[in-house]
Amino acid sequence: MSEILRDRTSSLNLQSIEVFCEVVKSRSFSKGAERLSISQSAASQQVANLEQVLGLKLLDRSYRPLQVTEDGELYYRGCQQLLEGYRGVLDQIRRKRNSSEGQVRVVSIYSVGLHTLDDFVRSYMQENSGSTVRLEYYHPVKVYEAILNDEAEVGVMSYPRSSRHVEVIPWLEEEMVLACPSGHPLAKTKVIDAHRLAGANFVAFEKDLKIRREVDRFFRENEIQVNILSEFDNIETIKQALDISTAVSILPAPGVAREVERGIISEVRLKGVNLRRPVGIVVRKGRELTATARNFISFLMSSSPGVPVELAGEED
Repeated sequence: MSEILRDRTSSLNLQSIEVFCEVVKSRSFSKGAERLSISQSAASQQVANLEQVLGLKLLDRSYRPLQVTEDGELYYRGCQQLLEGYRGVLDQIRRKRNSSEGQVRVVSIYSVGLHTLDDFVRSYMQENSGSTVRLEYYHPVKVYEAILNDEAEVGVMSYPRSSRHVEVIPWLEEEMVLACPSGHPLAKTKVIDAHRLAGANFVAFEKDLKIRREVDRFFRENEIQVNILSEFDNIETIKQALDISTAVSILPAPGVAREVERGIISEVRLKGVNLRRPVGIVVRKGRELTATARNFISFLMSSSPGVPVELAGEED
């Protein structure tokens, strides 16, 4: 008898077992088939073949919904354990393959990538010699597109916006400072009262950017009017404009750190002002990240843990 059963079960396959389990869960051939994206007739045929090979009646089709026989219940429990074990082994293999010599593609807006993230990427790859981080710089809209289209696993941007398909992990809150060219009258000052900016020549971000709206709100709340000379959509161009003018701007401190070190730009803090630019990590909801992507995100969070921020808008 055991030899006959062994010959019969050798004809079984995991697909038939999976179909049987889905039909049992839903007590319906049509619903089980729908979950596996196969036709109802195909599901019915596979379960019938299963019963023929085993020589057992697993389902009682005379009832609606379907009834599972005693043999069927016993077989179902065993099959569930088999499928869980099989999937677990596959998951372990994938994790092992991805963890030691994995690669993760990261997309970032220019200002965060150039002035903050690039250093973290280098440190991460030094500590994880088998891993590679491919960092690319994008416009904010392109960061979202790359994440949603699975072109990249991890995105990093300021003022990130969560949605039905995008999950945001708060990471940094960058201090905003007054940036002055080295020859400006305020350049020698460490801290000033914000009202001293009234009437000052100012280089601003473009109006459709979240960071511009935040700076404008600050000026309105403090009843400060500045003379806007020009508007740009990125920090690098604003810094170049400062270098050839007598204007000032309000920028994230990491974005001017190198120029401050070289003496090209002076960093001045505004007394009693707590302007900050939130930076967050974005991933696609529902996507199973590779081990390398998870490790990289954990590295970022442990190096500079984020704090809850109000998430809305976008900025470069």
